[in-house]
Amino acid sequence: MDAPRSQAVKSVSTERKMVQERSEAGEAPPIEYIVKESQRPPNAPPPLTTALPVVHLGQPDEAEEIKAALQSWGMFQVIDHGMPPSFLDELRVVARAFFKLPVEEKQKYSNIRDGKFGLEGYGNDEVIAEGQILDWTDRLFSLSPT
Repeated sequence: MDAPRSQAVKSVSTERKMVQERSEAGEAPPIEYIVKESQRPPNAPPPLTTALPVVHLGQPDEAEEIKAALQSWGMFQVIDHGMPPSFLDELRVVARAFFKLPVEEKQKYSNIRDGKFGLEGYGNDEVIAEGQILDWTDRLFSLSPT
């Protein structure tokens, strides 16, 4: 079953280059990827001055750990997840292989189909509003076990 898709995608979503293409071409991030100085958190620590938050799955305070990590960093490391290291190693190998594919091959798995944005597939942020700040990343989401 396909992941739900939004009703409309701004044309810039289907026309813009993938981040990997821009990076490999040595292009600077376009304005839609840059948060204006005036909109940045006033007391945000410089990057990499604090440790990446760690979330212990299965602990009573798990939800609070996730909330605090997302508020402070926007991401976190998960431990005690029960996945064997060999599985995680293989996942890294497969992910690296996918992202090394030519752009045309990766686009076969696009998260935009029939002009509509879907969570599942290869792509980047959905453009919802004019002037929206986008993450400088390409993603591959799979919501189904197959």
